Amino acid sequence: VQPKGLTSDNSGNLYVVDAGNNRLIRFDREFKPIRDIGGFGVGEGLLNSPDYIAIDNNLNIYVSDGGNQRVAIYDTRLNFVDNIDLLDAADPLKFGRPAGLVVDDYGEVYVADRDKAHIAVFNAYGGFDRFIADRETSAGRLLTPTGMRSDRDRNIFVCDAGNHRVEIYNELGIHLADLGSQYLEEPSGIDFDRYGNIWVIDRKSAVLYCFSFFDILLFSVGAADAGIDFSVAKPHDIRILPDDRLAISDTGNDRIIIYQIIFPE
Repeated sequence: VQPKGLTSDNSGNLYVVDAGNNRLIRFDREFKPIRDIGGFGVGEGLLNSPDYIAIDNNLNIYVSDGGNQRVAIYDTRLNFVDNIDLLDAADPLKFGRPAGLVVDDYGEVYVADRDKAHIAVFNAYGGFDRFIADRETSAGRLLTPTGMRSDRDRNIFVCDAGNHRVEIYNELGIHLADLGSQYLEEPSGIDFDRYGNIWVIDRKSAVLYCFSFFDILLFSVGAADAGIDFSVAKPHDIRILPDDRLAISDTGNDRIIIYQIIFPE
């Protein structure tokens, strides 16, 4: 019920946040459910309004546990590992609810904070390190950050639903560019194909877009496109699997839809 965040490992196993049941589900590459974990609560392994999800170097799964204001960490067999708490006793208003997540090669965890409109970065030991996009400047300033991904060059791509675009930062947090502002209404999920093209799902318009890094629209599909069955409702996230299959969390219809990407010869 209400599938949201998606990620996959190198073997093609798909991990899905089941927000309606406050749990995390692992599917094999044939989309057979293997295991689930969670349930509503505050204890270890329990979740409260989970949202997005990320994977590190094929070892651990990170879930933004919004209702508990933390990031829950599991291994790929869905055994509980640890929590990163978004709490600061000295400054209770420092963090809000976590949304999109990225884990880099060094174990740093980038957390989109939808309430505070910035990215909080935690080190490999779970300690807070710095903010990104925390300045009162126009370039790269976030309004409602949601889904995030990093590309092969370690650039961070943030779906900024409030500003109707994707913001791009390098690994140091320097703003590089924005993308899709001519087309996007409420971007919520993002991923990259094997050629480095950028795929974005728009929650409000229920349209799937594919851009080049230079903000050129290569492809789009929505329910209004004649002859194409793309009947999704309130889509939340996307994930491109190792075999070029595309998973979409069709949240409004309580399902995951799988498409095959066909690249031109």
